[in-house]
Amino acid sequence: MKVLSFLGAVGLGIFSGAWIIALRRRSAAQKSLININEASQEDIMQLLGLDSYVAEQIVEHRPYPSKLDLLGRMVVTPDLYNSIKNNIVCKAS
Repeated sequence: MKVLSFLGAVGLGIFSGAWIIALRRRSAAQKSLININEASQEDIMQLLGLDSYVAEQIVEHRPYPSKLDLLGRMVVTPDLYNSIKNNIVCKAS
């Protein structure tokens, strides 16, 4: 019975540790998101690694109701959108 209790405690510890690590990764990923409706051109260039022309186009075509509007308005190419879509959000300002 003591062995089962010990194994249960170890299993609970492993599960809890994995859950905490997943939460930390998720919150770290959310912190690195950039709002394309509010970010400056310089922030867009630095945080997304874009050149000044593309960053300027993103700023000029604001506001965006959805991040997909970057494609709909032909501000970025589909390849570029796929590379940045997980790092951007679109919140109304």
